[in-house]
Amino acid sequence: MNAIISFDEISDFIEKEFKIRPVFNSISHEGFEIRYKPHAFMPALCVRFLIDAICNNVIYMSYDCAAATSLLIAGAVTYIENKVPDGIEITTADKNVIIHLDRIDQIEKALKYMKLNNITFEDSSVNATLAIV
Repeated sequence: MNAIISFDEISDFIEKEFKIRPVFNSISHEGFEIRYKPHAFMPALCVRFLIDAICNNVIYMSYDCAAATSLLIAGAVTYIENKVPDGIEITTADKNVIIHLDRIDQIEKALKYMKLNNITFEDSSVNATLAIV
């Protein structure tokens, strides 16, 4: 089974929930970038994510960004540490993100019936390939 969500849908959701509108772009089949310009007189913040591996419903990702952006991310992660869902581990020193899908409440029930096989990025969307178990 394939699930597709457009980058515009993700941006719309983030704008509705958090009142900011990041721009998503595919950089390869394995990666994407998020760009956000907080103010007209400030440079845009850009973070590039790559999926390193997917194994047993765990997504291993790495990210790359400018040094200043990295410091902002480290501060933000420390600030919101208690609000990050249990299944998401962010290691700012190594620039790694590990997502344990089976530990996230909103996804846990679906994983009783499905297994994530792959995630790819197209020009305007994220594509997930799932298998029914």
